[in-house]
Amino acid sequence: MKKKYLFLFNLIIIFSIVTSCGTKEVKRPETIEFCFRDGIPALTVAKLMKEDPIIAENITINYGMQKSPDLLVSKILKEEADIAIVPSNLAAQAFNKGLSYKLIGTSTWGTIYLASTEDIESFEELKDKEIYAFGKGLTPDLVLRFVLSQNGINPDEDVKLTYLNSASEVGPAFISGKTNIALLAEPLATNIMMKKDDAKIIFDLNKEWSNITGTDKGYPQASLIIKSDLIEDNIKFVEKFIDLYEKSIEWANENPEELGDYAEELELGVEKKVIMQGIERINIGSFPIKDSKKEYEIYYDSILDFAPDYIGGKIPDEEIYFEK
Repeated sequence: MKKKYLFLFNLIIIFSIVTSCGTKEVKRPETIEFCFRDGIPALTVAKLMKEDPIIAENITINYGMQKSPDLLVSKILKEEADIAIVPSNLAAQAFNKGLSYKLIGTSTWGTIYLASTEDIESFEELKDKEIYAFGKGLTPDLVLRFVLSQNGINPDEDVKLTYLNSASEVGPAFISGKTNIALLAEPLATNIMMKKDDAKIIFDLNKEWSNITGTDKGYPQASLIIKSDLIEDNIKFVEKFIDLYEKSIEWANENPEELGDYAEELELGVEKKVIMQGIERINIGSFPIKDSKKEYEIYYDSILDFAPDYIGGKIPDEEIYFEK
């Protein structure tokens, strides 16, 4: 009798082993929402969008290009984006609000310039001049005010800052001659240089920021962020994605002509001729966060002095950063 029970017991064990070995774990299909603005941020994603590589089995990336900053901000504040390219101040804001995003690296460095039809070689020569600007209270305005003040120019007393509603309004005003000095952002700056023969860049504000702060790269204008849950639950996917995104940035810098083709085909909001003419001013590259923490700390510290609410009231601690 005991032998009979022992035989049945062994049979059950063997059956269990056989059936478990023959059963594969079925992974549910998952869609990762990757959100970013059109224009320069989209250029850093162009290679990924065009080639759409399979990074992990059963995972699909939805490339959600947003046409306005408000739509992008909404995606972040509602935590609808799993991965996103955002203004670096928004990365700090999200972290300080307790939202589950980590800062991975820099997508683009500063792309804001002062242009003029006049031969201006020093900041002192800007005194009593009118400057058409945009983005009041936002990154362009904060960077302009910081650079002016650090060069001995009181932005509220020594110059007249005339703010228009958007960067796209400043360009036509400058071209038409309403102002001789304008704050321009890429890719609009290159577009205007190509249309207005007597226009010239008088100050690269990213370089000026770098000179003032002693940083190598300037200020981090836009950053890649990823949800903490995605990092914790699917680290292999995240690491492979980061590698491919970094290669996409490198490729964009090294292949402006092909990048222009991709941009026009994918309707990324930048013309091929502008990319080819202005690739250096577009200022993408130098991605890894491990090489740029000093730049972020100085950037956030500078903003804290000017507009603390812009980064959520405090400088984010080390927990904001993720290094693969």
